[in-house]
Amino acid sequence: MEKQKKPIYRKWWFWLIVIVIVGGIGANGVNKDKGDQAKDTSKPTTGTAQKKENKKEDTKVTYENFINVKMGAKYADVVKILGEGKELSSSEVSGIKTAMYSWNGSGISNMNVTIQNGVVIGKGQVGLKEMDAKVTLEKYNKIKEGSTYDQVKAIFGDGQVMSQTKIMDEESIIYSWINKNGANMNCTFSGGKLMLKAQFNLK
Repeated sequence: MEKQKKPIYRKWWFWLIVIVIVGGIGANGVNKDKGDQAKDTSKPTTGTAQKKENKKEDTKVTYENFINVKMGAKYADVVKILGEGKELSSSEVSGIKTAMYSWNGSGISNMNVTIQNGVVIGKGQVGLKEMDAKVTLEKYNKIKEGSTYDQVKAIFGDGQVMSQTKIMDEESIIYSWINKNGANMNCTFSGGKLMLKAQFNLK
């Protein structure tokens, strides 16, 4: 019996949500950066106000807590880990409710979580973890589509999760390896296999 192909619309919705999650990270980071610039033009912070600002930097929004947010968890479980998030967007289509929440970390770091019908289906982060991956273009060219994460990890070591989505049985994870000078590579895995790789300024 011929194996039935998965409907095309499911794949379309899946990758659309991946794009929205990754885009949400960047937009939130830009907005926070603008807010920080606005603070810089105000009067210098002194005394008690400075202490309060420093206390804000003692945040629960860390890479470790980002990893602890699991696909399929409820929003209440996320709040226990990170505290209340700020709603970035919400929608309801054909009875399916989707909302994206964000949390700011120290500096310009931030993360977001996408909740659909009460459970986590996606998350993304930027700036929560510093890396010195020592990635080179020669090593980058060694990895091929279809590789597993363990095979890529054997060449580069552990990557950091930039985003993860899981809708029904479709799961995608984007890992990043970042050098001290900002040069980096990203690998997108879907169904446990490398689907896409990209690099910036590797030598």
